[in-house]
Amino acid sequence: MVEDFSMVEETKKLCNFLDASPTAYHAVENIKSQLVAHGAVALSEKEAWQLEPGVTYFVSRGDSSLIAFRPGIQPLMRAGYRLACAHTDSPALKVRSWDCLETSGMLRVPVDVYGDAILSTWLDRPLALAGQVFLRQDTSIVSVLYNSNRPVGVIPNLAIHLNRDINKGFEYNIAQHLPVLMSVAGTTEAEAEKAGNRLWLKNLVAKDLGLDPGSIYDLDLSFYDYEKALVFGANGDDLINSSRLDDLCACHAILEGFCATKGTLHTQLACFFDAEEIGSMTAQGANSNFLRDILARISIADKEPAEGFYRAAAGSLCLSCDVAQGWNPAYPEKFDPSLTPVLGQGVALKRNTSQRYGTSAATGALFARLCELAGVKYQSYLVKADMQSGRTIGPMIAERLGVRTIDIGHPLLSMHSVRETIHSEDHRSMVRLIAEFFEDPTGVAE
Repeated sequence: MVEDFSMVEETKKLCNFLDASPTAYHAVENIKSQLVAHGAVALSEKEAWQLEPGVTYFVSRGDSSLIAFRPGIQPLMRAGYRLACAHTDSPALKVRSWDCLETSGMLRVPVDVYGDAILSTWLDRPLALAGQVFLRQDTSIVSVLYNSNRPVGVIPNLAIHLNRDINKGFEYNIAQHLPVLMSVAGTTEAEAEKAGNRLWLKNLVAKDLGLDPGSIYDLDLSFYDYEKALVFGANGDDLINSSRLDDLCACHAILEGFCATKGTLHTQLACFFDAEEIGSMTAQGANSNFLRDILARISIADKEPAEGFYRAAAGSLCLSCDVAQGWNPAYPEKFDPSLTPVLGQGVALKRNTSQRYGTSAATGALFARLCELAGVKYQSYLVKADMQSGRTIGPMIAERLGVRTIDIGHPLLSMHSVRETIHSEDHRSMVRLIAEFFEDPTGVAE
């Protein structure tokens, strides 16, 4: 059996991870740091690999996706692999251009909506800025992480006196209503020109990084809610409310479970993919060749015959971890009451007849047995019969690799809001469950 996990400690570590990971780039950097602290070895896709059983390795692609793995004692084709995956990205407002919009001396930064965000939740909040900046260093181009670490903007709503019907519903226009107000520079044309409004954002980033603005080539920045993760509830620590719980709570659970286990007969993989919120159709998304390439290279390094790569999938199992819609008592008509998970009552097992989730009856049975071994509760989730569910990376991985897949997740409220809520007990259960899955001492996944 795996070690027990403290709910208080796991909650604290999750909140710290959330606060330190305003973008997928920062999340991957934090994942790297924890892996290195546990003795993991960084690999490059450009170099040859020499792998040893039981040693932990990791590979990053695009700075926003990462795969960590631990070769098993037995060859990959004999023991297969245990794969747990989640996504590092979340719905966000991305900077469209560093050219600010100026009206009456008020400077606003235009944005694009990344993923399916609930737009109204982003208004009237102190917004900070973070991401990746590409700049000149001697004769090379290098990238650096950026985080303002302070509020730098706000999206002001319209006073109710000027829109009496706003509480009856309002459609926000991205180009008109959502540019982020950054500064009020002046009211005359001369003052605006003097302030250098057009490059105000670029100058801000350069100043924070201690750089000449001319050294910055390009940027990939997103606004984020500056308020930190909060814990509250009847017992003081029941509920976790934060930005980006979808899907950083699953990333954290996989990372914790992976680091808590050691080498076994089978090969273990912890996968963190970017771009899920926009369809995963990128060089480092779950629908790319990233995972397949890593598995192939593990097989090659193990000096397996050509068919070994294909034989490995037959004895393998994947946990696709992404949040699930939790029961919201304010909207009972939107849920099937007998098949909707409740916060605090266990991990959600996600099913869908149209295979928008990867769980089958066979893998659902495996999951039930795994929960018994881990000593954790689970619940079933099926979207209401007259509604369509979302889609996870589970079916993509099953399709590309032919691996049996189980879709699971933390029950969550307010999915795709700027602030979401989960239960701390469900997170502890998820960490314990994933650790048990990686260890798999009884061969439940055989």
